[in-house]
Amino acid sequence: MAASEVAGVVANASNPPESSSTLCASKSDEGLPDEVNTDQDIEKNLDKMMTERTLLKERYQEVLDKQRQVENQLQVQLKQLQQRREEEMKNHQEILKAIQDVTIKREETKKKIEKEKKEFLQKEQDLKAEIEKLCEKGRREVWEMELDRLKNQDGEINRNIMEETERAWKAEILSLESRKELLVLKLEEAEKEAELHLTYLKSTPPTLESVRSKQEWETRLNGVRIMKKNVRDQFNSHIQLVRNGAKLSSLPQIPTPTLPPPPSETDFMLQVFQPSPSLAPRMPFSIGQVTMPMVMPSADPRSLSFPILNPALSQPNQPSPPLPGSHGRNSPGLGSLVSPHGPHMPPAASILPPPGLGGVKASTETTRPQPVDKLEKILEKLLTRFPQCNKAQMTNILQQIKTARTTMAGLTMEELIQLVAARLAEHERMAASTQAPATCKLCLMCQKLVQPSELHPMACTHVLHKECIKFWAQTNTNDTCPFCPTLK
Repeated sequence: MAASEVAGVVANASNPPESSSTLCASKSDEGLPDEVNTDQDIEKNLDKMMTERTLLKERYQEVLDKQRQVENQLQVQLKQLQQRREEEMKNHQEILKAIQDVTIKREETKKKIEKEKKEFLQKEQDLKAEIEKLCEKGRREVWEMELDRLKNQDGEINRNIMEETERAWKAEILSLESRKELLVLKLEEAEKEAELHLTYLKSTPPTLESVRSKQEWETRLNGVRIMKKNVRDQFNSHIQLVRNGAKLSSLPQIPTPTLPPPPSETDFMLQVFQPSPSLAPRMPFSIGQVTMPMVMPSADPRSLSFPILNPALSQPNQPSPPLPGSHGRNSPGLGSLVSPHGPHMPPAASILPPPGLGGVKASTETTRPQPVDKLEKILEKLLTRFPQCNKAQMTNILQQIKTARTTMAGLTMEELIQLVAARLAEHERMAASTQAPATCKLCLMCQKLVQPSELHPMACTHVLHKECIKFWAQTNTNDTCPFCPTLK
């Protein structure tokens, strides 16, 4: 009932006064209580109707606003599209005009190119005719210029050949001189060694053994001097032949002189005269075979020490007992440390320098440690320097060095490290050669095979020994190769 009444109110909302009068007329015939109820329903429905009417008006207004906004937006878009269309038309007209201009310009350029082509063809024909006329005239001049250029080039090549020949000649002479100096240095070292031994023997009391040893050292000294003179004469002869134009490769190779082994130590050199068995003079190194180092030692006598008897301790009227282990002919140095069965040496007492070797002050040494302790310390230093080896391997290497030298006395720690490093390098080289045999090349100076450990690093492909190039490297600060052509 209420829904139908609301629908009627909404349908007649456009004429509310008429609907109210009709409702009042229809309700006038009913009783009083019904009129009161009807009026109340009408008011409620009227309020609802008015509320709905207000909402509808608001919605209608919103729809109108949205419509106006959409129309405005469409108008704006329409204007933009029209403006864009006008711009596109304008651009199209401009492009058409530009195409027309380019077409006209292309036609003009084509005509101009054809005209220039004709002119160029005409000029080309004229130039060809002129060149043909000038060729005959200038051919002789060209030949003369080419001849002069070839003459200059030939002269430059001849000068370069002369310079390279002179450089090679100087390099061959330098090679001979370097090898001569190297061999002479080794022989002079052996000569000084013999002289120092003779000086020591002259300062000792004469005995049969000392006289015999002195004669042996004098014989060795004379042999070394003769050998040194022969080496100098042979190398000077080769140098003179090279200077006269002979090739170094055509000359016979000068053999490297082989020094005979030094005289062996005698028992009297291992004996000392001492008042008590607790004191014994120390012999810093063996007077036996000494391996010549590659670097010449100092010639200063003060840098060398030799065993000599202390006059205050010597007893010439009593025979001195031999040192323990003297039968091994090794002085108490590194040689006794690596011997597998050699006994220990007693502590050494102070010694005095021999006469004639001034500048060395006598000093009293404290009691020296046992050789086993020294061996342990030396092994510890060597193992620190060469961590790739163990103690057994290092002891074996020391034994090999001692066997090769017959004695290790007189070696400094640096020299011992160098010998151990050389042994290790030799072992590595032998191991590498068993796996893949390496191809060794000849040294350009001494014409001997160069092992990888003896190769001097060069920027070029020339092969040289470190010892052969040593003097060149010392005098040449640019570190260049003596066989490479120098830039002018």
